[in-house]
Amino acid sequence: MARHIEQDVHAAFVEFRAEEGDKCMSVQCIYCQQVRAKNTTRQKQHLAQCATYLQAHPDVVIGGPSHPHPGGIGGITDAAADGYADSPSLDGSADPTTALSGYPAPTPTRVPGVNVNVNGTPNIQPPRHSLSTPADGTPSAKRQKVAKANTSSLPEIPLREVHAAFVEFRVKDDDKCVSARCIYCNQVRAKNTSRQRDHLLSCSGYQSVLKEKIPANNLRHQFDEDDVASSLALPSPTLDLDFRLSIRVKPKINVGTGNFGRQSWISCIGGQWAGRWGKGTVLPGGQDMQTTVKDMSTHISARYLIQTQDDNPAVITCNIKGWWLGEKDIMERLQDPVAADNIAAQRYKFRVTMELETGDPRYAEINTGIWVGSGCRRGAEIVYDAYRVN
Repeated sequence: MARHIEQDVHAAFVEFRAEEGDKCMSVQCIYCQQVRAKNTTRQKQHLAQCATYLQAHPDVVIGGPSHPHPGGIGGITDAAADGYADSPSLDGSADPTTALSGYPAPTPTRVPGVNVNVNGTPNIQPPRHSLSTPADGTPSAKRQKVAKANTSSLPEIPLREVHAAFVEFRVKDDDKCVSARCIYCNQVRAKNTSRQRDHLLSCSGYQSVLKEKIPANNLRHQFDEDDVASSLALPSPTLDLDFRLSIRVKPKINVGTGNFGRQSWISCIGGQWAGRWGKGTVLPGGQDMQTTVKDMSTHISARYLIQTQDDNPAVITCNIKGWWLGEKDIMERLQDPVAADNIAAQRYKFRVTMELETGDPRYAEINTGIWVGSGCRRGAEIVYDAYRVN
């Protein structure tokens, strides 16, 4: 069954006010994101020319039986203009489609600007005022310009920035229409949100300001200006304290000097953890292998098993890797469990990354998480705060 464009005139647009004090409502097409004044007729005209909408609904009929279109161009009747005049077919039958296929032809729906060829196939002509496409399928220069702007790697321009980038004025005191001047290049445009946004996508002044807002472009060393990486605004990760892990350990066992430094082995005898998504215990048997280099900087590589306090507890592996850094005399004092209690955690840097893994479906979401942690040593206990990377 054919789909009529009237069915989507309202569903295809989202209403909004550009500013809280605006009296007039605007609408934005959910298919191509273009902004239009809230007007049913213009919304219908927009959908008839919206390539994204027409691709999503290939069976759409422009103008249904409840909204018939007027007669053809220049006073020509519907039948003559649309090619549905009663004319004999090639073999004398009433319908060429019936004669060729043996099946009755479906009743056509008249669409303005659509003629029918001799073989019964529709000959679609572009609507008046639309961007024309040559016979070879190559889009016109205007269409190419719009397509290039929409595929820009620059971040999407929020509506509030579109309005902030233009100053409204009247060329003459008695002008009814308001014009807008770009504050970045001083070019004057008609007051139209869609055209103002398209202008900003090609405005070198605005693009240079937009690139300066990208954090990666404020580094000491940067990508070349024409490289795509210089125009990408990536989301910045955030950190949320997710859980605290306290591990009781046995005295350190010195293994000896290896290829990369002095190695030590520290065994876990238990502990506990508590956080945003649960709490429980640290099972005995975990191991922490530490490698200390000449300046006493120590690499941490630990693997523990933690357990939830559920009636049917889940078992989770916890892998920890990182570095324990500080001044040499501080690091030497930290080797003594008694002296370590008198050294504040701010005197050294104990930073690690963590990964959790479990086969229990109740906690499956932790399998894709990443945590960074800050640790400290207190006598026979190591404590970590784990921050989830979002």
